[in-house]
Amino acid sequence: METKSSSFLTFMLNGELFAVGVQKVLEIIETGAEHSVTNLPKAPETVEGVVNFRGNVIPIVNSRQKFDMPIYGAADKFVIMVLKLMLNNTEQIVGAMADKVVDVIEIDEKEVQAVPEVGKGLNSEFITGVLHRNNQFITLLDFEKAISSDEIIQLKTDEEAEEEIEAAELEG
Repeated sequence: METKSSSFLTFMLNGELFAVGVQKVLEIIETGAEHSVTNLPKAPETVEGVVNFRGNVIPIVNSRQKFDMPIYGAADKFVIMVLKLMLNNTEQIVGAMADKVVDVIEIDEKEVQAVPEVGKGLNSEFITGVLHRNNQFITLLDFEKAISSDEIIQLKTDEEAEEEIEAAELEG
């Protein structure tokens, strides 16, 4: 009997290993002078800001904050995983911060175990499974469930409102 295998991008967050399906990943952006995150006033707290990606402004989600981990300090280095997600039946391009990208690996579906029930405090609806490989656990994430479409919609609404105010100020 043949089992299904899929490719995943593994990445680190606060010393823990996570993975996301490579079919969702468009690009990895190294942050620095060319790609710095611009903060937005009144953005949802898990939205770090925006970056320019191929001429488009995309929101950047602070993955550490999203997963209740210690947030990045001003001097901390990180990368941005640019993801193509379906949010509210609409394709959205969103960036997710990660400490570093590790590798692309093949995962056989029989390796993946269900998320253990560890109590009501764990918010596991965006964890699709875990696996143990090379003496470490890898948590498989579903970013479409992790990134709330409300966060992105709120951000778009705030951006649209700011654009309308700026346009009105230019006309007046």
